[in-house]
Amino acid sequence: MMVRKLSPEKRTQFLNSALKLFVVNGVQSTSTNAIAKDAGTAAGTLFLYFPTKQDLVHELILDIVKEQSEYIRTLLDPAFSARDTFYAIWEGMIRWFSEHANAYRYVQQVRDSGMISDEVVQETNRHFGYFHDAIQKGFELGEIKPYPVELIGEFLYRDFVAVMNLCNLQPDIAKKEEYIQSGFEIFWDGIKAE
Repeated sequence: MMVRKLSPEKRTQFLNSALKLFVVNGVQSTSTNAIAKDAGTAAGTLFLYFPTKQDLVHELILDIVKEQSEYIRTLLDPAFSARDTFYAIWEGMIRWFSEHANAYRYVQQVRDSGMISDEVVQETNRHFGYFHDAIQKGFELGEIKPYPVELIGEFLYRDFVAVMNLCNLQPDIAKKEEYIQSGFEIFWDGIKAE
């Protein structure tokens, strides 16, 4: 029996088709047949790469998180203060998602939906080690208040979503920049030590 070699390009093609269709139609309303058709293959070929639709949902979120976190890591410098580190993360998240609008829409669709297993959530969290490092650095340097780490993370994420949503509605570049700066200041003022 001959084992079929899976193509990384075909895998990427399936993920791209899934992302496009999930954003347009919603995850629940998108069939694996539609994804395979969009990718130019039969559903059977899709199942060689992703045995279930849930596998595809999980792999897509993991790919997005990995790609974004790799980008953000390129912006960080060990010499940064805690504030500068948080700002680099903040601005990096906004810039990356602004350039990958469908990825942002997909993450918003699935993040708190219950569609992502706890195991995959834990795996995505491993990609955000730089965030936990920034918090620890802030604690050690006395630059941030000793709030619970998960609470700081949730506030950062919710503030980021608020700014992204405003930026997505705003055609004026200068106004977008103002939102990015002001949004960060609101977050930072809430956690910085007195």
